[in-house]
Amino acid sequence: MVDAKVSMDIGSKIKAEKIVEALRLEAKSMSTLRFKVLLRRKGQKILIIFKSSDLSALRSSINSFCRWVNMLRNVLDTLE
Repeated sequence: MVDAKVSMDIGSKIKAEKIVEALRLEAKSMSTLRFKVLLRRKGQKILIIFKSSDLSALRSSINSFCRWVNMLRNVLDTLE
């Protein structure tokens, strides 16, 4: 099992909360035997914990979630 943790400072507690809410369903639906994703919010930071059976699945899940966080952050910034 391979683990990775990614912490992102979103800059706003409210935005971090909305991003975590939006990604929870993705994390639940994407969790398979190859990988699992856990989301946590600590203040204005998001902590994403990845657990995977192989490096390829770990890399693809990290890429997907980092892109989604970036996209959601841009959308929330635009709506401000």
